[in-house]
Amino acid sequence: MNDSNNTLNPWLVPVTLGASGVAGFLAGKLFGKRPYPANRALKQIRRDFAKEGTITGSWIDHRQTPFQRFAVKTSAYQGGLTRLEDGEPVNYEFKVDAFTGSLLELKRLENQAS
Repeated sequence: MNDSNNTLNPWLVPVTLGASGVAGFLAGKLFGKRPYPANRALKQIRRDFAKEGTITGSWIDHRQTPFQRFAVKTSAYQGGLTRLEDGEPVNYEFKVDAFTGSLLELKRLENQAS
């Protein structure tokens, strides 16, 4: 009786592992560390701010800029919005992580008297 039906080709395991490694590497390059869409980040911030007042305007810069807080380095989008508080417009500037959409920095701008 022929025993060849029960044995594996000696190249099957190394070729399978090699192909899996290449596929994993390519998937990491294609899907890893993709930027978070700037429009989606702005929409989330608008939604959060709208819970406490009416939003009258907003903007976001779609270009990523380097951002560092202590030892953490990332890229960020910069934006701003205006919200009514006690019937008066109040301006805010913010920075959002370009890869997670998390709020990194928020600053309330003081209204300048004319």
